Amino acid sequence: MARLPPNQRLSQEDFPDQADWIERLIAPINTFMERLTAVLNKGITVNDNMAGAITTVEFNGTWPVKVAWNLSQRPVSVLVGQVSRSDGASFTLTAAVQVQWQFNQSGQLQIDGVTGVTPSSVNKYRVVLECKAG
Repeated sequence: MARLPPNQRLSQEDFPDQADWIERLIAPINTFMERLTAVLNKGITVNDNMAGAITTVEFNGTWPVKVAWNLSQRPVSVLVGQVSRSDGASFTLTAAVQVQWQFNQSGQLQIDGVTGVTPSSVNKYRVVLECKAG
């Protein structure tokens, strides 16, 4: 996808016949265009601009794990972004890592299990989850 062109600013000189009033209109338009360009040029984030959240959860093999959900919309997907052992040790995945989850009656994201790793009280895993609402 192409990037937006460099920020173009409107100028009073672009409207010579309206010089007496146009600056009051141009200033807020330029501010808006600068902010919009900054966001659209790789400034959109899940936490700030989308209905969702990125959260890190530690698993020790005790299920379920409940995660606070602070959005008004219910989660519709939970994707695994990164998996690491909490102690930093290397490990081998046993399958594709997926989470089994549900949105419980208490308004929490409830993780009922994880495939691909075997968490336990000895081998704890830290998983980054991208949760989207809809």
